[in-house]
Amino acid sequence: MGVKHCLEDFESQGADWDPVFDNAPIDAWSRYRNVSKFWLLSDELKVQDAALLVLGLEPQLARYKVDRCVDKDLPSGYEAILSALRAAIKGGKVEGLVLPCYEEVYPEGIEEVKDSMDARSSWVCRESLMAWLESCGLTDCFFFQDRRNRAAFSDPAHARYSAKLAAVVEAWQSFDENSVEPGTVKQRLAKWLRLNAARFGLTNEDGNPSESVIEELAKVANWATSGGAPRQMGENSIPF
Repeated sequence: MGVKHCLEDFESQGADWDPVFDNAPIDAWSRYRNVSKFWLLSDELKVQDAALLVLGLEPQLARYKVDRCVDKDLPSGYEAILSALRAAIKGGKVEGLVLPCYEEVYPEGIEEVKDSMDARSSWVCRESLMAWLESCGLTDCFFFQDRRNRAAFSDPAHARYSAKLAAVVEAWQSFDENSVEPGTVKQRLAKWLRLNAARFGLTNEDGNPSESVIEELAKVANWATSGGAPRQMGENSIPF
C-alpha cells in the first residue's frame, strides 16, 4: 500500500512538477518550440498565431493547448503580447484588423464584449508586425531568426556593418572554381563586384560602378596573386 500510495502521489502532481527539484516548474511548452520556417511565407497572420510565434511556439500545435489553458497556465508573456498587439492595431501602428469577442447574454442574445479581441479571428500584416517589433527593440524572436543566423559583418543592421567588407567576402564566397568562365581570378572577382556594385554602394554619382573601388576590392579578395587563369579543380582537389 505504501508503494502504491507513493506512486499515486507522484502521478497526481501537475504536468509541470519536477520530482528532482521538488516543485520547481519545468518548461511546459518545450514540445512546441520547433517552429516551422514556412510561417514566414504568410503575409497575414492571425493575432493568436503571431503572438505564439513571437514567443517561439509553433502555432499549429500550441494554439490547441492555449485555447484550453486557464490564465495562470498560459505561456509567459502571451497575454502581454496580445494586449500590445490589440493596442498597436487599433492605434494604427501595425496593419491589421481587430475583431471583437461575443458572449451570450440572457435574454438579450449575443452581445459584443467591450474592449475585447478575438485573437483567433483578428489578423495582422507580417511585415508591419516585424517593423513594429523592430521599433520596439524586440528582434530576438522567430521573425528575425534569419538575421540572427546571418554573419554579423554581412548584416546591414549591424552597428559596425561595412558594405565594402561584405562585398569582398561575398565575392570570394561566390567564386566557382569549376566554372570555365575566362579570365584571371582577379578579373572574375572584379566582374562580380561590378555586377553587384549597386547592392553594396560601390557606384559613382552617375550610378556606374566605381572602377577604382572595384579594383581595390578585387585585389583584397584575390588569392591568386601569382597571376594567370584560375587552376581548375581536379578530382582530388580540396575546395577553398
